[in-house]
Parts: sequence; structure tokens; C-alpha cells
Amino acid sequence: MTNLKTLLIASALLFYALASVANNENTGSGTVAETLSSGGYVYVLLEENNVWLAAPATAVSVGDKISYSGGSTMNNFHSRTLKRTFETILFVMKLEVVTQAETSMHAGAAGSDQLVVAKSAAAVAPKAGEITPLDGGKTIAEVMTGYEQLKDQKISLRAQVMKISLNIVGKNWITLQDGTGTAPDNQLIATSSELMEVGDLVTVNGVVHTDVNLGSGYSYKALLEEATFSK
Repeated sequence: MTNLKTLLIASALLFYALASVANNENTGSGTVAETLSSGGYVYVLLEENNVWLAAPATAVSVGDKISYSGGSTMNNFHSRTLKRTFETILFVMKLEVVTQAETSMHAGAAGSDQLVVAKSAAAVAPKAGEITPLDGGKTIAEVMTGYEQLKDQKISLRAQVMKISLNIVGKNWITLQDGTGTAPDNQLIATSSELMEVGDLVTVNGVVHTDVNLGSGYSYKALLEEATFSK
């Protein structure tokens, strides 16, 4: 059963890009009416239908024509760094500028934070001792060294969100670090239907799955699955 599940996940990873493009609901284009940058994302409001999109940090300006694909809708999403709640927002895997706005528009927007978006800086990895371990919880070093004994157990830990891969096989893949462990065992990937922001300090609960091999070079001696987050 485990091998069948692994094979299905690997197949889904290989064909995910094609499936995303085929899903018309989550594929489209439009004109940028407003854009904001925060938490490792760029937020874009489309002029045509007043819909907000969020994508991994990309340089985009008001007036640009963009295309997007591979999205999942989230309701009542709260951005901590923007201090704003979006009633509905579409998180997309890919956002591209098809046609840039006229040069005069870019010139007029110069110096305006609301109109010109720079790429967000990546989160800085926490140093040893910077994050206080969770009482009764584990550290990432403990998980990565003792993963065999933790197989299929539910654990908790406190860590910082370093990277997010959106909507792969129906889940978000969230890379965590807490300042413990030695590379490459200084980070742990959690899979979840929930979504945080890059740089968030979070408490995570999840089940440890071990020796996960998805094929095509994707193998993990430990994954934290069914993860839930709190701040």
C-alpha cells in the first residue's frame, strides 16, 4: 500500500505542470491594477475581475499584462506582514509578465512602493540558540537523527518558515529550520493544506513519515506530514 501511494505521488509530481495548465479555473491572464510585496510573495490585483493573486516573489508593475497558472484558492487568508486579510485570494505556482506597461507608466511609478515591486529577500536562517525549543516538543536535529524511532509518531516543534512550494500534489511543501542540526540535516519539510509566510516563526504539529522516495530524485529520510501551524 505504501509503495502504491509513493508511486502515485511520484506520478503526480511528474505530471503536475501539465495538470495545472489544463485546469482552466486556475489558469488565466489579466492586467495588474495594484501590487504589493511581502513575506516572500508578490500580491497582484487584476483589473479585469478584481481578483487578488499571490505568487512567489516576482518583479511586476502596475499596468503589466500577466499570465498565471497552477493555483489554489484560499478564503480569509491573513498576511501577517501586510497586516491585511484577503477575503478570497488565489495562490498560483507560476506568474509571468507577458507585456510590460508603457515606459512612461514605469517612470511615473518610480519611487512609489505601491506601484513598483522589488523581489522579496529570502528569510535568514536562524542561528543556534536563536529559537527556543518547544516544551515537550522536538528540535529538527532530534527529528533528523532519531527519525527511525519517530516513524508514524505525531510530534510538535517550533521553527522558522524558510521556503514554500505551493500546491504540489494538492499540498503546500514548507521548509523549516530552527538553528539545530548540521546541513543537510538542519532543515525539515512539512506538507500541509495550510499556508504560512516565509520568515514566520511557527509552532508545527505533524506526523513523521520516514524513508519517503517519490522518484525522480525526490527522496526524504523524514517528512512531517498532515502538518498544522500556529504562531
